[in-house]
Amino acid sequence: MKKIQTNLVRSILKAYTLVESLVVLFVVSFLTILLSSSVHQIVDATKEQLFFLEFEHLYKSSQKLSVVSQQAVTLELTTHQISNGYETVLVPSSIELDKERRILFDRNGGNSSLEKIEFSVGNKTIRYQLYLGSGNYKKTEK
Repeated sequence: MKKIQTNLVRSILKAYTLVESLVVLFVVSFLTILLSSSVHQIVDATKEQLFFLEFEHLYKSSQKLSVVSQQAVTLELTTHQISNGYETVLVPSSIELDKERRILFDRNGGNSSLEKIEFSVGNKTIRYQLYLGSGNYKKTEK
């Protein structure tokens, strides 16, 4: 009789351990899913910041390239990438360009347009106002 009671207690403990393991697995899965969404938001925000830094670097390096080579350089902005023929920056899916365009840098590194380049990121707009001749820009966020 004692053996049967011992076996019965062991089988109850095994079942309890299985239920306990399933509860722990559910809690860990829930926390992982909860935390992964916040991690994705942080990664996307970092990608956006890196894109704007790369864009500004590409803009300045296109100017320098036109001065050094003494040739006109075209900076082409499309919905998927920004390129000057030598370097390319991919536009993240969370960023939208208002319209495709080409910016021409002359031999002196200046551009001949007063264009506004606008990027939409979620609920804000980042605008680059280009200055005529100097090739400089002003960055504003709305």
